[in-house]
Amino acid sequence: MTSSASRRWSTSATSAAVIDIAGESALPAGYDRRRALFLAGILSLAVASAFLGRDGPVELAPPNPILALPVGLADVVLFTFPDRLANEAPPAYLRDVVPIRTTEGLAYVPVHGGDLAMVMWTEHGTVYWLFSKQRDVFDLVRIANTLH
Repeated sequence: MTSSASRRWSTSATSAAVIDIAGESALPAGYDRRRALFLAGILSLAVASAFLGRDGPVELAPPNPILALPVGLADVVLFTFPDRLANEAPPAYLRDVVPIRTTEGLAYVPVHGGDLAMVMWTEHGTVYWLFSKQRDVFDLVRIANTLH
């Protein structure tokens, strides 16, 4: 009787160690769907980025030199920045259209003494602003046309 009792004891211990694999998973409901949607979103971003262009100039194109003021011109200020950063419309006070270099620019003609005269234009992906308190717009246009 002891052998049959020990056999029963070992059988019940073995049957308690059986794991039910075909039952419900331990993951919460909807986890697989969320993971599939996440992976689909990542895949669509990767595909979309392959078709979109890059920001900025093409790597193979030689950079255009930025224009500079001649040495000794102290009463004029030249300010430059990349055109891709100019995401807002120019100020409303720049109303007059002036021919500058090979393009057209905008100018502010001061109506009161002491105001800054200024011209603005875009050339080869760079925005240029030229300011002066002592010079008028015509002098600024002439200086802009001689920049190298």
